[in-house]
Amino acid sequence: MTMAEAIDAVVADLLHHPVAASPHGMFTVMRHIDLLCHLTARAVGDAHFGLACEHADPADQERVEPLGRAAAHLGRATAHYTLALAPVITLSKSDAPSTPNKQLDAIDALSQLTNQVHDALLALSDARTCLSTPLPPGGQAAPAAPPSVPAPPAAKPRH
Repeated sequence: MTMAEAIDAVVADLLHHPVAASPHGMFTVMRHIDLLCHLTARAVGDAHFGLACEHADPADQERVEPLGRAAAHLGRATAHYTLALAPVITLSKSDAPSTPNKQLDAIDALSQLTNQVHDALLALSDARTCLSTPLPPGGQAAPAAPPSVPAPPAAKPRH
């Protein structure tokens, strides 16, 4: 499996198993962080192989720069999922929001969770773009087209 295929597989898994605002949400976030950490470690390991292994062929050596840039975005995706832990903990508490302040806190936590997951998906899209977009001769990455990431779910209307 190529690194791009691995990113696609992780994105499919993240979308197939969304983080729920329940006690199970914590397990899902930890599982997603685990997947992202493994993906980041693989990108860094592949880049290291291209740099350090004297048996690496030229194709492996050419992939070092895109893998390094992709690893940075994968780390950013992991960070966003880590930042999603706090709102998941808030939302997974067993006591249902009964006061207006608790209801507002729950809405704020759900908004934070949605934003963090969306930003993580954007970072994964950026990582994927790094692997498929060659650097121009000057070494500066060309501005990428906006990624096609699903928009965060719309908030339910309050009545």
